[in-house]
Amino acid sequence: MKTLIGYVLILGLSFFLHAAKPANNLFFSTLPLLMIIYPIAVGHRTKLTFSLKDLSLGLLISAAVLLPYYLLFGGNFRSITVSYVLFQLLSISFPEEFFFRGFLQDSMGRKFKGVLVVSLLFSLAHLPKAIFNNEWLVLLSFFPSLVMGWLYMKTNNILPGTVFHLLANVLYGVSMTR
Repeated sequence: MKTLIGYVLILGLSFFLHAAKPANNLFFSTLPLLMIIYPIAVGHRTKLTFSLKDLSLGLLISAAVLLPYYLLFGGNFRSITVSYVLFQLLSISFPEEFFFRGFLQDSMGRKFKGVLVVSLLFSLAHLPKAIFNNEWLVLLSFFPSLVMGWLYMKTNNILPGTVFHLLANVLYGVSMTR
């Protein structure tokens, strides 16, 4: 029940923020904060450990999956700034992995069925951006979510999925600036 309530809160807040389009982007920071605070508030211990093995796995899988995407769609790496990468890490990749893999998927068990369900929920969580910003491509987040879920299922650590998530977002951003 805690997982369903948490997901509904995240989805509801996302719909509200996208519909209201607040002038101050600071209001959007409530969403990643909720993704981190909610699991902690309900007593869930998200698994994040720095492991060279898990970091390497995240980088290896990122290279294997994302390199073909980059070769197909390309992009301009000069458009990437340190602030952009930090924003992607701290406001998107880490909070989303903390909540979706570390809390939701962990609560559902480390089985492939959990990966599928959480990937569907992850994709649907992008629905407000699709509806209000007319960015329907974000619903394809289901597919990279399968990779992030598999990484969590294999390692019981959100680190490799966060690495993959960060690099996927950065490459997607780079390919959109062509």
